[in-house]
Amino acid sequence: MKIARLVTPVLIPLLLISCSVGRRVVPQSDIDAYEVGEETFGTKILLAARDSDFKVEVARGIGEALRDRPVYVKFIGIDQLEKEDAAEYSAIIVMTKCIAWGLDPEAESFLRKNPELSNIIVLITSGGGDWKPDMEGRKFDAVTSASVMENVDGITEEILEKLYAIIDS
Repeated sequence: MKIARLVTPVLIPLLLISCSVGRRVVPQSDIDAYEVGEETFGTKILLAARDSDFKVEVARGIGEALRDRPVYVKFIGIDQLEKEDAAEYSAIIVMTKCIAWGLDPEAESFLRKNPELSNIIVLITSGGGDWKPDMEGRKFDAVTSASVMENVDGITEEILEKLYAIIDS
């Protein structure tokens, strides 16, 4: 009993620190930046993503689906989100993964800076595909999935449905 009282105050903070360190230490690369459509179009969409085969394919599918519409889509990496003014976009899609039971710090920072925007769709990949962040009063729409290539088309369609609801309203 004495050992438990002594160890518990030490173990709990260590566990919490180890989880947050994991989110900051795990190296992550971003997708290559590119654009679809004309910047002069009135509907502007920002898509920011980490680089993985799954996310690249979902982003490609979204770009292909929007290619024939009068929309401008800017594809960037998550690390570039801090340079973007969210108010300039009709819709924003953020594709990231769950790291140590949390969002990566750059995606989390962007969402915290824009808590009132209801035009943000977040795709979060995790091992089981069912982890969702605490919304904490924020208005973004979360989609979850495991990074399974067979799920690409279904997730792409789910994101597009949410996107069309935002930009076609």
